[in-house]
Amino acid sequence: MKTVIHNGHKIEAPGSTLTGLEEVRYDGEVVSSKRSILGATHVFVVEEDGETVQYEVQIGTRWHGFSATCTIRRAGELLFTDC
Repeated sequence: MKTVIHNGHKIEAPGSTLTGLEEVRYDGEVVSSKRSILGATHVFVVEEDGETVQYEVQIGTRWHGFSATCTIRRAGELLFTDC
């Protein structure tokens, strides 16, 4: 599980694609859930301090297939990547 805290909000993304189930959480709530073997892009919208904000979480598979890569963007701005 990858965890990023930004402006007091916690974004969690899966750390493995072995099960095929990817769940992205925002402040502990599941905001996107997909089944994918090779990874998928999760997009969700939340309200932060009276502003509507779109997040994009890209989950991918490393070359050996046993762990995931993760890129998190907030309003198009890169917050985290481990690619």
